[in-house]
Amino acid sequence: MNERSAIKGHPSFFTDIAERKRFGEDAMKKIVKWAVVLAAILVLFTLGLSLLVRSYLSGERLKALLIPKIEDLTGRKVQLEEIRVSLFKGIVATGLHVKESDGREDFLKMERFVLSYRLLPLLKKELVIDKIEILSPSVTLRKEKGGGYNFSDISARHSQKSQGFSSPEPQGLPFSILSERLFIRDARLSYIDEEKETPDVSLTLDAEFKGSIGQDGKPRMEAGKIFLKEMKAILKEADLKVSGKVDMDANTIRGALQTSIGKESLDLSLTVKEYLSAPEITAHLRARSLDLQNLMGLAGGKKPPETAPQKKGKKAGVSKGEGPTLKLTASGQVAIDSARYQDYTIKNFRLEYRYAGGVIKLEPLGFQFLADGSFQADGSLGGNLRFAAEDIQKTLQGKADVTLGKGAIKQSPIFEAVAFLTGVSSLKNPSFHQGLFQCDIREEKLFIDGWIESPLFRFSPKGAVHFDQRLDLSAELKMSPELTRNLDRKLTAIKWLEDEKGWKVIPLRIKGTTEKPSVTLDEEVMKKQIGRTLTKGMEKLLQERTIGDSERTKKRRSTDFLKDLLKN
Repeated sequence: MNERSAIKGHPSFFTDIAERKRFGEDAMKKIVKWAVVLAAILVLFTLGLSLLVRSYLSGERLKALLIPKIEDLTGRKVQLEEIRVSLFKGIVATGLHVKESDGREDFLKMERFVLSYRLLPLLKKELVIDKIEILSPSVTLRKEKGGGYNFSDISARHSQKSQGFSSPEPQGLPFSILSERLFIRDARLSYIDEEKETPDVSLTLDAEFKGSIGQDGKPRMEAGKIFLKEMKAILKEADLKVSGKVDMDANTIRGALQTSIGKESLDLSLTVKEYLSAPEITAHLRARSLDLQNLMGLAGGKKPPETAPQKKGKKAGVSKGEGPTLKLTASGQVAIDSARYQDYTIKNFRLEYRYAGGVIKLEPLGFQFLADGSFQADGSLGGNLRFAAEDIQKTLQGKADVTLGKGAIKQSPIFEAVAFLTGVSSLKNPSFHQGLFQCDIREEKLFIDGWIESPLFRFSPKGAVHFDQRLDLSAELKMSPELTRNLDRKLTAIKWLEDEKGWKVIPLRIKGTTEKPSVTLDEEVMKKQIGRTLTKGMEKLLQERTIGDSERTKKRRSTDFLKDLLKN
């Protein structure tokens, strides 16, 4: 017999097994007992809370609480189909309708919203909401005939309340919103212009916000996200669509939006700092190709009504009693690889802009262009502009340098007038090999100083083109001997100055307008030419006297000089 057999055969061995079995059974019974007790407690606690919630937060009681508050806030009739209260799901309201001012159509409607509340404050008979979920809200904004809006009465009511004219709070449950999270799903907004001055707009979005709304009614934003599914507008015959994402916190908004206008597409990235107090906007626009003429045509519409002139000392847009104007700055870049406007193709358009204090600065501004119409040329432009947003025409200032390559000018009223004056028909539609212009914009005028030239002529205008198209230019036209053979007979009688190449120099004066220019000989310059001719002639006479000419020769050459002078 081995040792294990001896142990099994010992009487105490079976006694120990029996005791252990009884101990395990007792422990299991105690666990089951405590589990039953705890389950009963939880059930009773749940039932108690449920009864408390249902007795304290009945649907009718909540309707009596919420509907007067919304009606007092909006001044509109409010309908709420049903409110159901659940211990775990919260307060579920369905079929919220805020009517228009006439009480018939819906201004705002909401399929469902859920208010999740905290349980412990209920024991103190306080309703504290910490989460709000809104499903399928829909708002219709309308610009009515006459210029008013369907929400103007709500804005006026809110303004009166903010000035201390609010009605007393309705009696009811102690109520506060300390929502840490706000979820909006499938929100829809529509804007309708009954006067058709601006396009109708519709958008759908989802949104999530984290923050709170204090008892003073002011929102406190911690973080938020807006998922813009689609914003759509019809601009004449093209669809405008915008989609993208916007992130925000207490101080900054960041967004990335994709925009399509018909076949055109744009990418916009933006950052807005201090958006509640002094917004500082940084926005960058990027596009591969654009049809600018098409876009400008889509943006056209009715001319806005003229406003009455402002009294002296009163700034436009600011009336007595209004608060200070919102401080706003903006900056960014615009980059377009290729754009088309009428007969112009623009490439590598680059622009940096800045807005501050009502003034917009565009610097540097640069692009290359190819013109293929009445003006044909390739070239480049670089410069800068600045102007006040409230009056662009009067405040526009800037400078630009324009470099031209080979090109041609067709159907130009100015060159048609030059060709008529000189009798040189080839100047009516001239071709040129290169050109350079310096432009200065100020005082509602474009000041130019530059030239274009070819192997046959050089045309150098200088002066001002007014914004109302009036011309005030002087120009120097140099013509090669090949062209001067075709001069009008009246002009061949004039002894023109000649440059070192033997080209005749004809001074011109250009007046009138860009559509109906008047081109004449510049008399002031011609008088100066006569003076220079006289000086040269006197110098020549003096020189001849020094070399001992006879009296007859001197007299003959003096007569020749006087003839030349009279020709001028």
